[in-house]
Amino acid sequence: MSSGSGSDSDSDGELGDMFALPRDFAPPPPEPTFEIFTRDMKDKVPQEIKLRLVGSHPLWGHHLWNAAKMFANWLDAHPEHSLGKNVLELGAAAALPSFVAAVNGASKVVITDYPDESLIKNIQYNADLNVPAQVQDGTVIVQGYLWGSNTRPLLANLNPTISEHGTLPADKVLYDTIILSDLLFNHSQHRAMLKTCKETLKPKTGRVFVFFTHHRPWLADADNKFFEIAAAPVLPPPADDESSDDERDLGGFGFKVEKVLEEKMAPMFMEDPGSEEVRATVHGYIMWLE
Repeated sequence: MSSGSGSDSDSDGELGDMFALPRDFAPPPPEPTFEIFTRDMKDKVPQEIKLRLVGSHPLWGHHLWNAAKMFANWLDAHPEHSLGKNVLELGAAAALPSFVAAVNGASKVVITDYPDESLIKNIQYNADLNVPAQVQDGTVIVQGYLWGSNTRPLLANLNPTISEHGTLPADKVLYDTIILSDLLFNHSQHRAMLKTCKETLKPKTGRVFVFFTHHRPWLADADNKFFEIAAAPVLPPPADDESSDDERDLGGFGFKVEKVLEEKMAPMFMEDPGSEEVRATVHGYIMWLE
């Protein structure tokens, strides 16, 4: 057979692009996965909580983090922080601690995360799956929330008369329990988280629970900076101060801080760099306002 002019390159030119992907083609996102969490305390009902995780997400909502598992078991062992309490979770992802609080008898559980459609829909899916009765009667609420933004939508869940504008009532109901699970790696958002906590936490008796792991051991000091800012005294700006927040010493938020837990689990990602022991350790703190 003569090769003639029908070379391989000619063939590629005629047919080779037939199966090429369009330039603007984007592969479909990974499918969601499921994980079943088994509670350590064998007398708890339900014993298992099934969670759907988004297939992939830049905000890391596609993992069930060690800190969430550890805090869920800690919350089971300390039911006084759930039973009859108003609970708020920030950056909830799969929302495991919130569901534990709900099944342990919380009066209200408000589950929040960044107002991204895929994250919020996934949390709602998990809520409908695990606590359908509490969703139906309004005990469990899922909503998008941006840390540091107007907290009135959060407070309105406890105070139906609160409007978007106007003076907040002096006798407004605040949250008894606020959950921050594995959020401290967001260093630029420490002040935003603390602002939200301070504006929504009940003074004296309310508690903020901060459970986390140093996933990047070389940035542990930056993670822990959160507690320095939380505990530092508040420095209100002088009345005639026109400097920006970037120029002003903002001080802190006046929280009391106490460490309550340090336990090791298997690291989330064995192949990650840095000390395996550091990446395997979950830390737990409680904060409150006097």
